[in-house]
Amino acid sequence: MIEVIEVKEQHRESVGEERLNNLQTREKRAVHSPALNDEAEFEFTPLFESRVAEQFRAHWLKIQSRFVDDPLTSVKAADDLVITVIENIVSTIAENRMTLEDQWSRADQASTEDLRRTLKRYRSFFNRLLSVGS
Repeated sequence: MIEVIEVKEQHRESVGEERLNNLQTREKRAVHSPALNDEAEFEFTPLFESRVAEQFRAHWLKIQSRFVDDPLTSVKAADDLVITVIENIVSTIAENRMTLEDQWSRADQASTEDLRRTLKRYRSFFNRLLSVGS
């Protein structure tokens, strides 16, 4: 069980670094290209960076391989891993929503065109949320 806690902490640290990098990248993009092409769909960051997803998969394989020797511990570790993945998804989605909110929260400075683009981004975000469960 100690190993699961250590792995969860490692995931949280690496995920935290990835999120900081993502936020910095988004800020740079916003400064260099404030308006998106009208034809382009607003793109959100992946729910997981590929490195983080691979860490989750590797951890899953370890859990699965230990099942024969200790089924109960494997199931508990699987539950912990699923909780960590869900927390990661919720955090990523919350960050995406905050990015959208930042685009319109200064409504006195936003033109109707800016608000129209933001609404399109909300539509894209909404559709992405609905596709997560599909």
